[in-house]
Amino acid sequence: MRAGRLAGVSAAVLVVALTGCTPPESAPAGAEHGRVAAVVDGDTIKVDTATGTVRVRIIGINTPEIGRDGQSSECYAEQARDYLDQLVYGRTVDLSPDPSQADTDKYGRLLRHVYLDGVNVALTEIQAGVGAEYTYDKPYTGQSDYRAAQAAAQAAGRGLWGSCSP
Repeated sequence: MRAGRLAGVSAAVLVVALTGCTPPESAPAGAEHGRVAAVVDGDTIKVDTATGTVRVRIIGINTPEIGRDGQSSECYAEQARDYLDQLVYGRTVDLSPDPSQADTDKYGRLLRHVYLDGVNVALTEIQAGVGAEYTYDKPYTGQSDYRAAQAAAQAAGRGLWGSCSP
């Protein structure tokens, strides 16, 4: 799907174009930087950092699961991965931990807020309807914004909310 990437379009422009909303936040000072080397699915990426390649599970979002080992993909899984691929693949992102969350999940992936050009990637995805707000254990920074974005996407029937049965 990389051939269809929107080259040169900033995340901020994409957020405004897709949702009509101005991006509400920016990457915190001290975030780690890296280039996105791969998009695994709609909520997991591989990032080349100064210390090596890391798998990152994006905090605050859950997207439909891509089928593995002969299993079928859930509704909107491929679209969610393609959306994230178009948004971040090959681009430099900022990775910021959340003090309320563990450093890694049970699969060894770093748990991070991800920012592109100062715009929160998970929030952008939720606004576009490619995933749902997800709280693993404890509330995280920005949770209420994520929930409000999901409610707006659901009400507008964006993305999976207009394509998949409950």
